[in-house]
Amino acid sequence: MKVIIISSYTLIREGIYSIISKYNHADIMLVAKTVNESISLIKSTKIDIILLHLHEQNKDELLLIRELKECGIKSKFIILDFNKDKKVFVKAIRCGVEGYVLGKSDEMELVYILEQVYKGKKYFDSYFIDSMVKENSIEPERIEQLTTREKEILCEIGKGMSNQQISQKLCITENTVKKHNNHIFDKLNIRDRTQLALYANKCGMFDRDADVS
Repeated sequence: MKVIIISSYTLIREGIYSIISKYNHADIMLVAKTVNESISLIKSTKIDIILLHLHEQNKDELLLIRELKECGIKSKFIILDFNKDKKVFVKAIRCGVEGYVLGKSDEMELVYILEQVYKGKKYFDSYFIDSMVKENSIEPERIEQLTTREKEILCEIGKGMSNQQISQKLCITENTVKKHNNHIFDKLNIRDRTQLALYANKCGMFDRDADVS
């Protein structure tokens, strides 16, 4: 596992480096201050995980993450946040990050998150998921209203896949995907795709692949 640690604070960079080195055999290639100064390495080297400490002064770097992903970068991004800002969390999800963890996490949890994201899973701190699901009155039981195909599509939305990507994976037209999306939105009473992705995570959809395939 090749990892880049990015934070404008030396103490945080060194602390995370120490934790990962202690519990994981990751190859930590770079400890940097910004995403921008790491772009050339990210583009030229197969980086598995980019761990970014996000705060008020560098939240615009989320746009760089979106640009890198649109360029086809396969690296996975994990955000470390000490401020519990829901608006920034939603923005990060929309920019395609695979993990979002709060600074309250202990050492073993951070290592666990790295390993899960490295394996292709997503991890968003339950603080955000629980509060946002509660705010929108989303009841997990509603999942049973969905058809098998709708559950499949919900699972892929939870993974951050676009309609085009879903259509290619499931061998159906993009228009069919959109129709299924509309049914899912109506049945779950959700109007925002980000909320839908969070709902899929909340309901453990990624552990139910075998049930919906």
